[in-house]
Amino acid sequence: MEFKHKKKIQIRFGDIDLIGHANNGVQLSYLDLARMDYFQQLYGEVIDWNDSALIVAHLEIDYLSPITLTDKIEVHTKIFRMGTKSVGVYQNIVDLKTGEIKTKTSQVMVAYSKILGASINVPDILKIRIREFESEVVG
Repeated sequence: MEFKHKKKIQIRFGDIDLIGHANNGVQLSYLDLARMDYFQQLYGEVIDWNDSALIVAHLEIDYLSPITLTDKIEVHTKIFRMGTKSVGVYQNIVDLKTGEIKTKTSQVMVAYSKILGASINVPDILKIRIREFESEVVG
């Protein structure tokens, strides 16, 4: 599977727990940073999410190998499925030196209107941009 979006992550000293590993919760912030970068790349600008947004509704995560302070990592992001009101996202945290997947995730993001306070259809412009960017999208 090809990931066209890759975001390098700087590991900070405060990310590391007493065992010397990047805390599991901190790894979620790495995924958030990469997702925001992914959508900014899709749109070519910073997005105003007030009208419509994609929010994480479901997350499956496998911590496969520890991440340490000296590791060089990046997050690979891919939208692999589009539905009427949601998209499926894969994100992996990958060691830049070895190519090893350290953390593997599968997510469902739901289109949501802050104004309406309810789920909405995935905006057409977003569907168009995703199809232009990703070569393999189901739906």
